[in-house]
Amino acid sequence: MNNMLEIKDLCHSYRIGDKTLDIIKNFNFTLEKGKWCCVYGASGSGKTTLLNLIGTLEKPCSGSITINGTDVAALSRRNAAKFRGENIGFIFQSYHLINELNVLENTAFAASFGTLGSAEANRKAKELLEAVGLKERMHHHPSELSGGERQRCAIARSLMNSPQLLLADEPTGNLDEKTGKEILELFTELRRQNPELTILMITHNPEIAKLADQTIHL
Repeated sequence: MNNMLEIKDLCHSYRIGDKTLDIIKNFNFTLEKGKWCCVYGASGSGKTTLLNLIGTLEKPCSGSITINGTDVAALSRRNAAKFRGENIGFIFQSYHLINELNVLENTAFAASFGTLGSAEANRKAKELLEAVGLKERMHHHPSELSGGERQRCAIARSLMNSPQLLLADEPTGNLDEKTGKEILELFTELRRQNPELTILMITHNPEIAKLADQTIHL
């Protein structure tokens, strides 16, 4: 099987009072393993909703979302959470680091949703943090980091459970141009190290979308 992601006839809507707001309607899409796809479009076009549905954070109204052979839209909430923890990595625009934990602890924390034991999690977290350039910052807290360093920590955390699919929601949105470029270069390096890693990234920036193998315009 060459496809990491297959979406068929996906529909999703929200109820607002007595009205139904259609966010995604009859959406079809295929993404091959090892490819980098960018989703771009105006605010309110459904980009983040699409990412949440693929990442099993929300359940679609109808349609199928198949990740590496598993229709995650059909999973129970418990099984979806298990699948998410073991197969999907998340990178958020606002980092979502835990302020009370240091960089090493924030990174290793993701292992609690996977299958690694604590000793193995700490070992892998150190390796990942060194790989993203945070070897000297492992014992600092998020408040002591720059925006770029926080995002590097978030990227390391997203890779803790060796995900098949990496979902990134505006990972450079809160960064200056220079730091954003460094983060994009890091994505390129991650792909070089792991050719089978599949990335789906949301962006408002068409220039970033040009770097991808594939684009979706919502």
